[in-house]
Amino acid sequence: MIKNKIEGRKMNYGKSLNALLAIMLFATINTFAQEKVSLDDAIKLALENNKQLKSALYDVNKAEADVDEAYGHALPTVDLSANYTRYLEPMRFFISGGLFPNPDGSTGGPGRFIDASSDNAIDARIDVSQTIFNSAVFRSISGADNYYDAAKLNMNVKVDELVFNVKSAYMQALLQKESYELVKASKTNAETSFKDIKTLFDEGLIGEYDMIRAEVQVENFAPQLISAENEYESAKNNLKVIMGMEPQVKIDLTDQLNSFKDDYSDEYKIEEIEDQILLVNPQLSALNMQEEVNKDFIAVYESEYLPTLSAFGNYSLQGQSNDFNFPTASTSQVGLRFKMNLFSGLQTNARVEKAELDLKKTKTQTELVELSLKSQVKNLVKRIQSSQKQLEANTRNISQAQRGYDISKIRYEEGIGSLLEINDSDLALRTAKINNLRTKFELLISYAQLDQLLGNYSDKYRIAK
Repeated sequence: MIKNKIEGRKMNYGKSLNALLAIMLFATINTFAQEKVSLDDAIKLALENNKQLKSALYDVNKAEADVDEAYGHALPTVDLSANYTRYLEPMRFFISGGLFPNPDGSTGGPGRFIDASSDNAIDARIDVSQTIFNSAVFRSISGADNYYDAAKLNMNVKVDELVFNVKSAYMQALLQKESYELVKASKTNAETSFKDIKTLFDEGLIGEYDMIRAEVQVENFAPQLISAENEYESAKNNLKVIMGMEPQVKIDLTDQLNSFKDDYSDEYKIEEIEDQILLVNPQLSALNMQEEVNKDFIAVYESEYLPTLSAFGNYSLQGQSNDFNFPTASTSQVGLRFKMNLFSGLQTNARVEKAELDLKKTKTQTELVELSLKSQVKNLVKRIQSSQKQLEANTRNISQAQRGYDISKIRYEEGIGSLLEINDSDLALRTAKINNLRTKFELLISYAQLDQLLGNYSDKYRIAK
């Protein structure tokens, strides 16, 4: 029996060990698994996780609540109150002697106290008031509406800024990835050349110098490859930060720079952008709306000079009793309330002055943004046109560099060329391809920034409340 127990424990231990190994294997697989991320995936993740965008959304919701509050000031207010009072000692008032007969029927004397309350008292009251004229209330409604619109425009600015940052980081990571792949391909070519040259050396067809030079060329790629890989990983980490992704998560970018178009002239009318940008730029629109908000504040503060008029009414019910059988009496009244401030220590003047200064400040910011936008658009248009021309030149240059590399290999195989020619032509080809990648990157970033300035991202990516 003891033997069976021991064997049972061994079996249970074996099962536990197998389960533990399975869990460790699953965790290892997950650790090395890479999450495929396209540009659209990166944008969606950033929109879901970005803290600044969430904060801007809270501002929109708060502004919407401010609108409801502003409208509430124009609606009637109704208050209900009720009280129950238990008198531990009754209320009393003093009556002078001779004013009323004494309890025994006599008159005169020093006077006496008379109970004026029962043991229990109740009262209930309902008050209603309605604003008839209050300029501050009416201008506050307009101001709250404008503030809500300004909050939405500010959120659009955040969306455009975030999407541009994601695109920029994603494109930068693609540039580093494809640059790394080019260095890796050159190293592979060098390794292939070294194997061929070593074979020729072993056969006695070439000297030892060429073999040593080919081997050194392979080793020289090691630090270049490490540097390129580090830059790629650094670019991916930066992208993960913007997406709100944990640093330990492995990602693999599924897009390529060449998968994006070179020419977007069918989507943009370059000659009209300078005029269009001042009409649709979200930041400029937000500042224009902020000017309206500042004007509303001025109007609200100036309203303090004006009188207010409101209507009011109330109904009350009162009763007293010693035994909770309350007889009650009711009263009601309605009326108008007029109020006008005559002097407040120049506080209103100061508030109006500060609001006017805020308006001037916003107008100055608007003018600065307009000048900046005009300059940015001109520079972007020139950069786009320059990059497009450079891409055409790069295509020809890559073709020539590829032809030169092929010729250098043939010349070396025929014994009329040198290993130095192969290395130089390989470097020229790799440089031409990297330059083309950088030009394509600059073109795509320019288009991405143009989309940001035009507010295209906030139109495409709507944020749910």
